[in-house]
Amino acid sequence: MVAATYAAAMVRVFADEGGYTNDPVDPGGATNWGITIIDARKYWKPNATPDDVRNMPKEIAAKIYRAHYANPMRYDDLPAGLDYSVLDAAINSGVGRAPVWAGKALGVAAKSINDVVAPANAANDKVALIQKYWAARLSFLRGLSTFWRFGKGWTRRCTQGEAAAVKMWLMLGAALPATETRKRLDQEGAKAKTKAAQNNTAGTAAGAGTAGTGGAATTQAIDASSFSMGGKIALGILLAAGVMLAIYFFRNAILHNQRADAYAKA
Repeated sequence: MVAATYAAAMVRVFADEGGYTNDPVDPGGATNWGITIIDARKYWKPNATPDDVRNMPKEIAAKIYRAHYANPMRYDDLPAGLDYSVLDAAINSGVGRAPVWAGKALGVAAKSINDVVAPANAANDKVALIQKYWAARLSFLRGLSTFWRFGKGWTRRCTQGEAAAVKMWLMLGAALPATETRKRLDQEGAKAKTKAAQNNTAGTAAGAGTAGTGGAATTQAIDASSFSMGGKIALGILLAAGVMLAIYFFRNAILHNQRADAYAKA
């Protein structure tokens, strides 16, 4: 689907990757247009310095992306929307991980992109496939030790990328008219809003149960003064688990609200 989606995909990639950075927390080191100094030395200048990376022409980055990311990920052979999804993941997290997430989204074991091209094209629900892909990717990113530093940007990239990819499929893969595409995007946004509300409700319930002021098991605050040491430890563990559960649900609520907003703006 390169003729239909590639130009739009690269506009998004360059916007998300931005210009020159050299963040000490980023293991990629000096980076420009999303191309790390490692890739610059591998595919452009063997002895590239941070200054070389800073001054790298955008056209060089575009050539690297096409030759060393899009082509290995068989961009042209993937369904519209999933092609961009896999490419963006390969650029952000590596060509080794991107196909694995496609396999997870499809429910098949995938060691390379060759394992997912056929089942991806045969999938009945491309929208669900794209959504599962971005969910798998974000789940991985959330587990990284650097999420505290880059998590906000990664989450934005994934929520907005999901909506953009779904729109690509609806318009270019399914060839729906603009009005029907907008209708479907609004439906997906409404589903995300519903999930956000459900997680908010679950988080509130978990928090109330932890505080001992709600839930089926308690109707008043717990008095731990008469507890043994073992009982107090067990209670502390229980309370901590309740707090963590509430945080989990509230984080998911925020995420789904961001997804809903992305679909509204797509």
